[in-house]
Order: sequence, then structure tokens, then C-alpha cells
Amino acid sequence: MNGSIHIAQITDCHLPAARKTHYRGIDAWANLERLLARLKAHKPDLVLATGDLSEDASTASYRGLRDLFWKLRVPVLALPGNHDDADLMAQFFPSSPSDTPCYSYHGGWQIIRLNSCATGKPHGRLSDNTLQQLQATLEQDSGRPRLLALHHQPVLVNSPWIDKHRLLEPEPLLQLIDGHADIKAVVWGHVHQVFEADRNGVAMLGSPSSAINGVPGMDTFTADTLAPACRWLELRGDGSLESRIVSA
Repeated sequence: MNGSIHIAQITDCHLPAARKTHYRGIDAWANLERLLARLKAHKPDLVLATGDLSEDASTASYRGLRDLFWKLRVPVLALPGNHDDADLMAQFFPSSPSDTPCYSYHGGWQIIRLNSCATGKPHGRLSDNTLQQLQATLEQDSGRPRLLALHHQPVLVNSPWIDKHRLLEPEPLLQLIDGHADIKAVVWGHVHQVFEADRNGVAMLGSPSSAINGVPGMDTFTADTLAPACRWLELRGDGSLESRIVSA
């Protein structure tokens, strides 16, 4: 196995095309810039961007996001959220998945990205083709530690305002996770809060937003005092991992 790799999982940036346009009353551009400035000192090996990168699915927002990420001088692995235009986003982040999972190898790990978006809907759904291709991918290279990434939460995070927009019909995905011991972690965005749980030895990790976060457990979105934040992942060569939150 290779050595450890350090990943900044950045999610739910919600960048609008125009910087003067606010998202939920805050400047999403400024908050992302603050977070990236903090991350630069941490020297990540790559960025994993897990959806809702744009608020309005605009060319300007994706171009701006790409330029901001470029300041870290590391590869960016991206996937779409329900606010994104998957095809347009892929023009700026070519590794982004559509109806087929994308995967790559880093530090001895395989990182698999899924598109969980249902066109025009806030909730998520994995297509039959995505699930079939994921199963085929998991049947190859068995024994290598794996991390799965998607936008929508496949388990409840116990915040009703966002759980109503979760991944629908998650059972096929969860069965694949349960059936492959080399999957060590599943990470997602969408929830605008920190969530951590264990499912049969698999780390289930919901990550905070770079824009604004919500108080966990609420029926409606209620802004939290948590600063713009992301999840920091250390994927180790022995197949173990460590995770923590980095705030701006």
C-alpha cells in the first residue's frame, strides 16, 4: 500500500453567478474564499467537491469555482448536486459523473463518485445504470480500500428539513455497501451539517457547507454558528482513515 493521502471534502458552495447575489443572506463567494485560504496552509493532496457547487447552474459560477479551487494547486474530483447542471459542470470538472460512476486511485485507495441527482428535484435517486455500473466496479480490484462519494444522504441525519430531500430508495446502495468490506467510508454533502455514524464498520459521513450551515435536528433550516467548513479526510495506506472538520 502507498502512504496516506489528505483530502479536503468541500461541499454545498452555492455560488451564484453574480458576487453581489447572496445565498441565505450570506456571501457564498467570500465564505468559500475564507475556507480555501485556511485550507491552503493544510496542504491537501486533492479536493473532493460533493455537489451544489453552484446555486444557479451558471457558467460564471463554475468558472469562478474552478479558478478559486485552482489556487490550491491540487486535483479536484467533483460530482453534481441538485442545484447543479451536471453536463455544464463536467465541462469545468471533467471527472464529474453523469449516469456512470467515476473512479480514480489515490494513495492506494479507490475513490468512487456517484451522481445521485434527479433532474429538477431536491431529493436524490440512483439510476439503475449507475447501480449496475457501481456493482461492476466493486467486483473489480477487490481488497483495495474504497471511499464512496455522492451528494444526497443515503441514511437519515435526523434533521427533518433536509431528510425529506434525502436519497430515495437507498436500499440497493446500502446492500452494495454491506456486501463489500473494502468500502471503508461513504461521504456526502447536501445536509449543511456535520453527521457521523458507523454502519457495520463503514464510516457514514455527512459534511458541512462552505457557505452556511444549519442547526442539526430542526424541522426547518435554522442557521448555525458553525463557520464555513469542510471535512478533512486522511486515507491511510493500511485502509484505515481519520476525519475531522476544518472551519474558516
